[in-house]
Amino acid sequence: MHTLAALGATFLLAVAPLPTPELTPTARESAPVTDHCPHALAPAEPVSTSETLAPGQHAPAPLPIAVEGGCGVSAADGYAVPEELAASAWIVADVDSGEIIAQKDPHGRYRPASIIKVLLAMVAVQELPLDKVHVVSEETAAQEGSSVGLGAGGHYTVEELLHGVLLGSGNDAAHALAQELGGDEATLRKINDYAHSLGTVDTVAASYSGLDKAGMSTSAHDLGLMYRAAFSDPVFARIAGTDFIDFPGYGEVEGYELWNDNGLLLNDPDGVGGKTGFTDDANHTFVGAMDRDGRRLLAVVLDTTLDAGRPWEQAQRLLHAAYDLAPGGGVGQLVPVATPSATPTPDTGLAAPADPTSTERGQGVSAAAIALLAAAVLAAAGALLLLRRR
Repeated sequence: MHTLAALGATFLLAVAPLPTPELTPTARESAPVTDHCPHALAPAEPVSTSETLAPGQHAPAPLPIAVEGGCGVSAADGYAVPEELAASAWIVADVDSGEIIAQKDPHGRYRPASIIKVLLAMVAVQELPLDKVHVVSEETAAQEGSSVGLGAGGHYTVEELLHGVLLGSGNDAAHALAQELGGDEATLRKINDYAHSLGTVDTVAASYSGLDKAGMSTSAHDLGLMYRAAFSDPVFARIAGTDFIDFPGYGEVEGYELWNDNGLLLNDPDGVGGKTGFTDDANHTFVGAMDRDGRRLLAVVLDTTLDAGRPWEQAQRLLHAAYDLAPGGGVGQLVPVATPSATPTPDTGLAAPADPTSTERGQGVSAAAIALLAAAVLAAAGALLLLRRR
């Protein structure tokens, strides 16, 4: 049923803000071998200047390693790992039980791109009334790159902004939500506190949009924790599973149909949502979930290219292989692991001007509950880098 929606999206996106042409990451003949744990401490060196530090700014120290070893593929007996994969890291798990069915380099550290927007979305869902109206500022409307077309002076509800973030990966919508949450620096503190409260050990959200910035890091396992929590929230699940909405305009600019850019949702009858992402340094990233006869599974894909198909197609192969197995034979659980005893204190200075080749494309916990975790805040507010969405 989603296939027809995808065909409609192709036409209707003509009236939406136009994306810029897509850049393709370096070609891969096969998925990278990670058995030797090349990303145990930090992501690979950036290929752009997205993480260049300003004079006097210091690079944040990486998080301590919380989980040793196990950087290759591990899978339940009988799980047929798809051959057509180009990802460095991935995980397939049960949303409801937390059972990990298969994984590759689960705690390897990678850049997330826009799939990290789940943290912003969840904090907004938990802290803000969905019907609260936000008036867009000039700064929000002028956000570079991935945009859902917010206009200065336009009025949008929090729920509409959440659709803008989760369906269209709009950095303008993300910026608007961040202002409602207290501004950029306050939002970075909140989303890092929230991530830590879920038990993440490899994640530093250096930006709430997914733009690359010094210190940005996450892992397939950590993202599994985040999206397991997200898909367990009815508001997030409903919005992420929406094909399209009538998105409002502003002033004399008419509204338009904002379509979900998640190919798994639009093309697989069991798809229920997820998130897309891309930057030059993260490569393609993707999270997708399916619900087949009441069994909900999710897949996280990090650092992949288009050589083995679209990221959603690679995730789809992982999920379909998992549905061939009965529950109960997994290789682990999506549960918090022991928290490292030390965490870095990132420099909050502004980064150097963005390299125009660095691109980004889309494809609450109460204060009291997280106060004890404040020492682990790793947020670093900084200049946004130029991005584009697919």
